[in-house]
Amino acid sequence: MTVAPARHFIGGEFRDSLSGQTFDVISPVTEQVVTTAARGDVDDVAAAVKAATDAFAAGDWSRAKPSFRRQVLMKAADLIDQRYPEINRLEALEMGHPIGAPVQGPSRSAWNLRFFAMEQELAGNHSFNRDDNLLTYTMCDPVGTFALISPWNAPFMLSTWKLGPAIAYGNSVVHKPSELSPLSIGVLGEIFAEAGLPAGAYNTVLGFGKEAGAPLVEHPDVIGVSFTGSPATARDIAARVAPQLKRTSFELGGKSAVFVFADADMPKCVATVAAGIFSNSGQLCIAGSRILVQRQVYDQFLEAFVAESKKWVVGDPMEASTRLGPVVSKAQYDKVMGYIELARTEGRVLSGGTRPPGMDTGYFVEPTIIVDAAPSARVCQEEIFGPVAVVVPFDSVEEGLAIANDSEYGLAGYIWTESQTTAHYVAARLQTGMIWVNCFFERDLRQPFGGVKHSGLGREGGGYSREFFTETRFVAFPTIPR
Repeated sequence: MTVAPARHFIGGEFRDSLSGQTFDVISPVTEQVVTTAARGDVDDVAAAVKAATDAFAAGDWSRAKPSFRRQVLMKAADLIDQRYPEINRLEALEMGHPIGAPVQGPSRSAWNLRFFAMEQELAGNHSFNRDDNLLTYTMCDPVGTFALISPWNAPFMLSTWKLGPAIAYGNSVVHKPSELSPLSIGVLGEIFAEAGLPAGAYNTVLGFGKEAGAPLVEHPDVIGVSFTGSPATARDIAARVAPQLKRTSFELGGKSAVFVFADADMPKCVATVAAGIFSNSGQLCIAGSRILVQRQVYDQFLEAFVAESKKWVVGDPMEASTRLGPVVSKAQYDKVMGYIELARTEGRVLSGGTRPPGMDTGYFVEPTIIVDAAPSARVCQEEIFGPVAVVVPFDSVEEGLAIANDSEYGLAGYIWTESQTTAHYVAARLQTGMIWVNCFFERDLRQPFGGVKHSGLGREGGGYSREFFTETRFVAFPTIPR
């Protein structure tokens, strides 16, 4: 597949970096250069922010009627659906999504736009009449230019997750995707232009964090920052924007616990738990990477889980039969393999743990299951972000909760039980922002997405996104002369 160089999208047109600099986009399958991408810096950021702020001031989008915004975003969503195969293949090429098993890919991306297109039109404002003939009401207005920094693990979908609400409410944006996955993002500029979004309302600057991300979040005309990524980077952003008191929203990492109780529907549980850690090669912030199994079914679960892991065919993401592709980069491969080696001293590698036989190139890792590690071990505490599950036995509910909550993370949790009482009891005491019972990642965009502790700050979704991307104002006036 021939791929054109990736370029910035600024002021409604694709541009090279002002410096002329580029960087290589590496295939995680072949370890070879696929194409190049524009390498943005402070000058490209300045141009993008100016385009965004000028567009906001012009008012063609910021003051547009809600019905017009809905029309544009609905058309953009239709175009995403039409270009699904292209987007899917670009993501397979740049970061290894299997084309036969994308992680809620372009179809979910289209829904992100459709949902907020409708939400911004239907949400409305609040008004109240007081007994003393005083009318009060609120208005939710667009704020200005936002910096949106999206991750590499589901680049297109997670970009629209932020772009949907930011643009729907009338803001302008400068989008900085990960340098590891710049290719599929280029389609967004084409789609928004064709859909009729005014030039400058959406801009993209490609490049690295220190060169492009840092000047973007620090730019005085950027009102707020929405970031998905690591806690370390979030702390850096927070320090940079604190002097300007910018609004921030952080969706960060996780080491999510999965409770498997003795009464769980074992066949359904095993298959779904495997999908929760092996999908996208484990490169999911909500991956169920700590599997806590009640002791009386521990051996039964392990036997079934190992057998299920063997069904996850590792291979070329361009092949329809592939369920598990490579991890995204050499650095990520080395990190994952480093944790697997650590597991050999902290516990025991029960299954997997190596490069698949016959695959001498590419950043491929077999589905890996670790046992016999103490809950305090690094492999049980630190986010690996690969197809690596740690299985830990527990006896009582309280012991399981103590293990699960002993973590600096608190993004997601999963509960497998046929007892509603147990499910509600654990859900009320599990220190996470989100909990799924007998399922995995069933998403309702009206509900909040985000975590506690080092897993994030703020929430995304529905009215929670509206609160972040709008300025709420209050107006009061008498309805009769005073």
